[in-house]
Amino acid sequence: MTPKQLAALGVAVGLAAALAGCGKKEEAPRPAAAPPAVAVPAAATPPSAPAPASVAPVAPVAAAPAASASTDLDSPTPLPSKEIKGVGIKQKLTYYYALNAGAGAIKLTATAKNSPSGATQALAFGLQDLKANKLCSESHGNTNADKTITINCQVEKAQPLILRLDLSEETIDYAVSLEGPVELPPPLAAGAASPLAGAGSTDIDEPTRLKGNRIKGEGVKKAVSYYYAFNAGPGELTVTGDGKNISAAMSNALTVGLYTLRSERLCELSLGNTTLDKRGVMSCKLDKRQPVILRLDLAAETVDFRAKFDGPYDFEAYTPPKVVTIALDSAVLFDTGKAVLKPEAKQTLHEAADRVKKFADASVMVSGHTDNVGNEASNQVLSDKRAAAVKDYFVSQEGVPAPGLAVKGYGKSQPVADNATEEGRARNRRVDVVITPKGK
Repeated sequence: MTPKQLAALGVAVGLAAALAGCGKKEEAPRPAAAPPAVAVPAAATPPSAPAPASVAPVAPVAAAPAASASTDLDSPTPLPSKEIKGVGIKQKLTYYYALNAGAGAIKLTATAKNSPSGATQALAFGLQDLKANKLCSESHGNTNADKTITINCQVEKAQPLILRLDLSEETIDYAVSLEGPVELPPPLAAGAASPLAGAGSTDIDEPTRLKGNRIKGEGVKKAVSYYYAFNAGPGELTVTGDGKNISAAMSNALTVGLYTLRSERLCELSLGNTTLDKRGVMSCKLDKRQPVILRLDLAAETVDFRAKFDGPYDFEAYTPPKVVTIALDSAVLFDTGKAVLKPEAKQTLHEAADRVKKFADASVMVSGHTDNVGNEASNQVLSDKRAAAVKDYFVSQEGVPAPGLAVKGYGKSQPVADNATEEGRARNRRVDVVITPKGK
């Protein structure tokens, strides 16, 4: 065929194709459902053919999604990239990413939008430390068009941080990038997450032996105490509690306490009455490695609860003492220098009496102790009277058989801590209930 004939044939083919499509609406290809969050790679492979001069090249999004973002603050997803993209899933939720930060300024830039709504927010974002203290945060508010916000976070020292992203039900999509002294942590190996414990033992003398540092559960519509055992110290142990309760005039979503095997309280936090998720953090100092008891007190109105601890701990087995000692803090039982039980001591004494009654045929010594301040003779008399007051309460109010109870005051002669410090003197001012099971 001649060149003119070839050209004519091409025109005819093109005209036929155009006529074949006449009257049909072209459908745009439907994108695949986007994952909750997609990491944008630091360097993208350039396209094989250059883009037309009139069209700006578009940076490709990662073909594979990042690991599913965690909604658990205590088990955050290692940040896979310094750029995160995602879409809303028509549900209000929070994503948590772990990262390592150096000292200096970290710049966060976030773009987001939401579908029309009377009151909502497209995205809230920010950085916080492992104790849930906010370093910086900002919210896009209600915006139907892409809105970009940049904030700067000043980090005082190198430390692990959490990137928190709060999505609303109306969130459409979002993108977040970080600049500055940010290091991506290694991805978690399969099965590397700490074992999660649920509801524990309700018997302090037979506590649940923990195998991991995290606990999570729901309320059981009645007041209950759970007990867990592990080893802690020496050093500072950080204990965290989270929880909420249904609306009530007076309630306490969760109380978390750390105790020695002598039932001496090392530290305690209380979330109080809260219908929204609330977090409390406390530091417990231990002068030596020792077995400890973690106690969680739930109210009848508790909805759910979580607890965790970080620092010097391990889960090696230990042998519980053959003799059970319950150290009752004199400050809880008595006013200074007095031997009359305070009304608020009732719950503490009730719990101690219940433990005594568990050990049938055991011999029980109720002993009073003071610090070294004041007259020795006066301390001896005070320790005698305080021990007797506890025994009398056990018998008259709790139904503990009197023949099984012995009483003795030791004054200042048996300290358990250094009397040179106020903390040590406070520990020495006590009433010990020592239970020796038969045959021990």
